[in-house]
Parts: sequence; structure tokens; C-alpha cells
Amino acid sequence: MVKKSLMLLVLLLVGVMVFSGCAEEGANPVEESGGHENDYDENITFEVINRSEEEVAAYVHVDHWHGELPGVPEGDNVPLGAHILDGEEEIELDGDHYALGVDYAPGADEDVVSFDHHGDHIHIIGEKEGKTEVVFQLLHDDHIGYETPPIEVKVAHN
Repeated sequence: MVKKSLMLLVLLLVGVMVFSGCAEEGANPVEESGGHENDYDENITFEVINRSEEEVAAYVHVDHWHGELPGVPEGDNVPLGAHILDGEEEIELDGDHYALGVDYAPGADEDVVSFDHHGDHIHIIGEKEGKTEVVFQLLHDDHIGYETPPIEVKVAHN
């Protein structure tokens, strides 16, 4: 009986380690709340630039945002760029090898905004008054290399 209980305990502990990622050797990708596994670790710096004002609107700090996105007028758009560093190395958003992407966060209201992708920047278009959440993406050779935590977007009536 003791031997059987010990064996069950060992199996339980191994299961917990496997599902928590502790048993994976060299497990580096960070899973964000969007469910996407990132190719980059916590050394990435991701800043969203309000291109209308040429200033940082918001930036990711580990697993959350500081700052906020500019409000989007209904029927208009806000152009946003990004400044992204991998450690000390700046990632050039050339629209080909590396591009900026944006998508709806899981469970977001997809009727509030739409997107226009330009490679090195994006436009968030205000479709109707309200709030929703988006995630920004670093696209590397047409796959998502990094995805930010969700951030709120507000659309207001002009």
C-alpha cells in the first residue's frame, strides 16, 4: 500500500512538472495571455509609437502595459508604429523580414475597430463607438515571433 501511494505521488509530481514547464530543458519561450508562445524572452522591449505625435504612447513591462493607446475617432484612424529591441539590438521593421502586426485580443469585440497593416506601421480604424482590446505582434518572416499582452482601444464619436 505504501509503495503504491509513493508511486502515485511520484507520478503526480512528474505530471505537475511537465504541465508547468519545469521539466522542459531550456524552455525559453514566454506564453502571453493571448495564448501565443513567443520566440523572444523577457529581454524584448516593445514600445508603441503614436505616429501623429512621434512619441511613445505605451510600452510593455514584462507582462503588462504602461501608458495607453491614443483614442480613435469613430470613422477615422490612428497611425501607430513600434520601437522594438531584442536585448540591445534594435529590430528594424522593414515590412518584409520583420513587420508590425495587430490583432484582436481573445474575447475582444471585433466590431469596434479594424486594422490596416503597412509592414512598418499599422492604422487602427474606429468602426463604432466603444472599447475593445488588441494585441500587437512582431512578425518575423510571416509568423508571429512575439505577441504583447492585450491593451485597450477606445473609439469615441467625433
